[in-house]
Amino acid sequence: MTDETSDEQNARIASALQKGDQSVLADILRLYAPDIIELLHSRFVTRMRLLRYEDIEDVVSIALRRLWAARLSYDSSKQSIRVWLYCISENAAKDVLKHGWHKARKLEHNPGHEWLDERPADHCPTSTKHAVPDTKKESKEAIDLGAALAKLPDDQRKIVMADAASRDGMASNEFLEAELDIPASHVRVYRSRAYATLRKEMKRLGHNIPDPKKATS
Repeated sequence: MTDETSDEQNARIASALQKGDQSVLADILRLYAPDIIELLHSRFVTRMRLLRYEDIEDVVSIALRRLWAARLSYDSSKQSIRVWLYCISENAAKDVLKHGWHKARKLEHNPGHEWLDERPADHCPTSTKHAVPDTKKESKEAIDLGAALAKLPDDQRKIVMADAASRDGMASNEFLEAELDIPASHVRVYRSRAYATLRKEMKRLGHNIPDPKKATS
């Protein structure tokens, strides 16, 4: 297998998935998991400080189960297995941040399509010729925003990340009240402070970001 081109490798793995050959999961882990773990670690642990290193390995484990559950829906004309696993892993990490581990793990076994139908992240390319994104090439704006997020108090940072993971652009106050164990009135205040701080810091660094989200009850 060492002489395979990337296209041949992708075709072999895709074929095995279509045939229901579970042994190919070991190949997927060996070939793609190390890079994906490194990328997710860089984003969610090093820069945003939202997860721990050991959490990332669990996230990829969840993603692998989701990939297997959705194997018949894989379309090689849209993306490579490597990119597909990365995007599923990223969505799994967002599920953990948004819903907690219980909900994320429940979706391992009953994934439906809610995590497949999400808008693809900007850095999840659809072409099979693209590689998994290289965090070294991230824009200065993304790097500065990640650094600004890392400086926020924990509750404020979690609110911003929950908003980012929400399909509606803002996580409900009720969800955040339960998740963070704080009153809904505090959620509104923390959200307002967080976005005000981010906007101020990004402007200081020469960037422009949208006005803060309006908190709703």
